[in-house]
Amino acid sequence: MHNTKISLERIVATVSIFALTFLIVFSRRQDILLHAQPWAEDGVIWMKGIYEGGFWSSILYPANGYYQTISRMTYGIGLLFGLSKAPLVANIIAILIRCFFVMFVLSDRMKFVALKYRFLFVLYFLLMPNIAEAYVNVTNAHWYLSLYLLLVVISDDASTTPWKVHDFALLIISSLSGPFVIFIAPCLILKRISQNKGIKSAIINIKPFDVVMAACCLIQIIAILTSADGSRSHAPLGATFSVLANVISYRVVGGSLFDNELISPMASMTALNTCIFALLAVVTLIFFVRQDWRFKSAVIFPVLMIGFALAKPMMSLTLPQWPALLIPGGGERYFIITNIAFFSLIIFICSKLDEHTRNLSILLPIALIVLLNQSYSINNLPDVGYQEDVAKFETLPTGESMKIRINPNPWWVELIKK
Repeated sequence: MHNTKISLERIVATVSIFALTFLIVFSRRQDILLHAQPWAEDGVIWMKGIYEGGFWSSILYPANGYYQTISRMTYGIGLLFGLSKAPLVANIIAILIRCFFVMFVLSDRMKFVALKYRFLFVLYFLLMPNIAEAYVNVTNAHWYLSLYLLLVVISDDASTTPWKVHDFALLIISSLSGPFVIFIAPCLILKRISQNKGIKSAIINIKPFDVVMAACCLIQIIAILTSADGSRSHAPLGATFSVLANVISYRVVGGSLFDNELISPMASMTALNTCIFALLAVVTLIFFVRQDWRFKSAVIFPVLMIGFALAKPMMSLTLPQWPALLIPGGGERYFIITNIAFFSLIIFICSKLDEHTRNLSILLPIALIVLLNQSYSINNLPDVGYQEDVAKFETLPTGESMKIRINPNPWWVELIKK
């Protein structure tokens, strides 16, 4: 009877947290459910490709140099409900990805981190600023899936069949939805070497999960090397150390906690930013050397990710790329992982202080989360006329084409009526 009560309480708590997470995500920008519209590549590539060419013919080819399976899967499901409902279904799936991520963080798989710190992490994840560009759209879901996969790698290994199914499903979907599995693979290697007390033993005791990740890495590497990159900008990077220091300090350190518009003068404070950048690098390096494979993994992934993003950003077709990152709101997707990593570093430092100081220091991340309320509400996207255009499109005879308006304005997708 006692076990049944515990099990029931656990189910109620799980459902309640899941529902609350869903509501928080929705409440920050209500139009994602009340007036859903495709966003950028959601319509131009994924919806168009599947509507005109079918699901399987679309999913077999990479886009922008790598496979993006989650986007195609999502719109493949969404189009089962028709063009008018496809964006809504896609947004629901994007919200569910965030909900499952939160539940994983709070699960026993992550029990090596105290629950109070995991709750702080989840609160930040749900309230973080400067994510309007990537907020609940499938085009940018691969950033969240990659973070989800990283947590699976650094978590305790799955010991039950449902958890193993979860891990393999996430591994395949996440790994084939962006190039980031290439940056997560070194984290898995560190884990296996640590678990097996050496490289040789890790190779001998290789697991099916490792083999699947290696295969997914190979698929994405081949796609990157063989796919044409004509769709990517060939504008100069405009890369200098001072710009790098400004970008990291303004967009990662400052942007993790404050709205970019609010602290926009920081973008040009090169002397201050150089000091912040140097301090961040030194502190991270010290902890990297002293801490275990989990901390090392939590550093390796965001560093490799932002390095890749800065090497080939898509900010402008003509202007230097790096300086464009100093424009408030520009390229917000590139800093989702790094900003979460920086806040996690704050929590980690608090957890390493002595007990008396730690009890006081926990007020710091709590206070920072309170500050995030300034950017809680995200502006709804403008109604560009998607539903009206779809209604007109549905009346066309088979074979005729029509341009359908989508966000961000003035994007549109041209579809051929089937």
